[in-house]
Amino acid sequence: MVAKKTFGRKIRNLIAAFRGLPPEEGTSCLKKAKPIGTSIATLLKKFNVVKITPQQTIHQNWPSIVGEDMAKRCYPVKILNNDTLVIHSFNATVRSELQIQKLKILDNLHQFPNCVQIFDIRFFAHKLTDTE
Repeated sequence: MVAKKTFGRKIRNLIAAFRGLPPEEGTSCLKKAKPIGTSIATLLKKFNVVKITPQQTIHQNWPSIVGEDMAKRCYPVKILNNDTLVIHSFNATVRSELQIQKLKILDNLHQFPNCVQIFDIRFFAHKLTDTE
C-alpha cells in the first residue's frame, strides 16, 4: 500500500535533514530551462499578437483606401461587430463626399485579405475645437 503524503516537499526535506537522509528532489528541478525566445514566440502565437488585425491594415493603408486628400480630412475609428467600419470626418461636407464614395471605399478595403468581412461603413462628422 502506498503511503499518503501529508506534508509538502519543504517539510519532508526538513524531516529528512533531521534524520540524516538525502533531500527529495522533485521533477521540476530536473527539467531543462527553455530558451526565452521560444517561450515568447509561443505566447505571441497564443494571444494573436503576431497576427495583423484589420484595424492595423486600415490604418497603415488609409491614404490608398480613401485617397490622399481625404485621408487628411478623415480617419478610421473602429470596426463594429466585425463588419462595419466607423469613420470620423472633420465636417459634414467631407462626410457627404465620403458617403458618395462609399462603394469605392469598400472596394478598396476588400483588396486587403483581412478586410473582406467589412460590408458597411458609418460616417460621423466631428468638428475639431481649439482644445483638440
